[in-house]
Amino acid sequence: MKEFKTYSEQLELLKSRGIIVEDVDFALKKLKEENYFNIINGYKDLFLDKNSVEERYIENVKFEEIYALYDFDRVLRNILFKPILKVESILRSLIAYNFSEKYGQDNYLKFSNFEFYDSNFYNKEMVDNRAMMIQKLLANLQSDIASSISKKAYINHYVVNYGFVPLWVLVNAITIGRLSQFYTLMKQSERVKIAQYWNVQEKDLKQYIKLLAFYRNLCAHDERIFNSSLDDFFINDTIYHEKIDVEKKDGRYIKGKNDLFALIIVLKILLPNDDFVNLTNKLYGRMKSLSLKINSIDPNIIFESMGFPIHWNKIKES
Repeated sequence: MKEFKTYSEQLELLKSRGIIVEDVDFALKKLKEENYFNIINGYKDLFLDKNSVEERYIENVKFEEIYALYDFDRVLRNILFKPILKVESILRSLIAYNFSEKYGQDNYLKFSNFEFYDSNFYNKEMVDNRAMMIQKLLANLQSDIASSISKKAYINHYVVNYGFVPLWVLVNAITIGRLSQFYTLMKQSERVKIAQYWNVQEKDLKQYIKLLAFYRNLCAHDERIFNSSLDDFFINDTIYHEKIDVEKKDGRYIKGKNDLFALIIVLKILLPNDDFVNLTNKLYGRMKSLSLKINSIDPNIIFESMGFPIHWNKIKES
């Protein structure tokens, strides 16, 4: 367990490990406002001397550089959050409309309206597992309604006045994780209709929703995002991997599969074009701004860790 250190002691520790502190007042102010752990522990790795046994930084690393990366990450979350919410809103609307059109406004708690597995075609374990997933979803939806009655006036209104909540109302009260489960468990014909809105395969849309949910939650909870990736997960190759010449290894793309650039590819596919161009322009500007503040390492190392190819910005023209 590390011992408590005053702000001045924290600065001295950083200096003892090779960090240059040019503006002491600035550094002390940021440590007070943002917390040593948040600034340093999440963003130091790219500046560390990998050949040192003890924690040491490479030559000429400044506190201001690490803080610049920390601040860039915060801005990155803000830039990405609104486009993710835009796609999420479209998805909520499409799911509610297509499901309700087929089954009615209040039949989303009915087991038979979801894609259960026929025992004539699937083994018992798969049939049982699928049934359990559907039952769990239905139970969670009921729980969502119950917990929202006292928190959301529009849910309370429908429960009190009509005794049920239409799906197109409920979709606004559930998490994107629950929305992802709902889409995954819908019957294939409805999943296909929703995917056709974006002219994508329903199996790919399932992947895209999962990736969106992962990054949406990172953004919402102020978690580090720039070098994050979703473990044990990859989106399928897209035309954009090929068009911007994403690097390959052993015949496989090594970027844009489960990292931040994969999110950019997904937003390229799902976001209205004007919104996507606006997003990439903001990203490009912030990346250029960060490059001017980083001197001890090549800024491209940072962008590599984000999964961004050298010519990533060409995606908006593809």
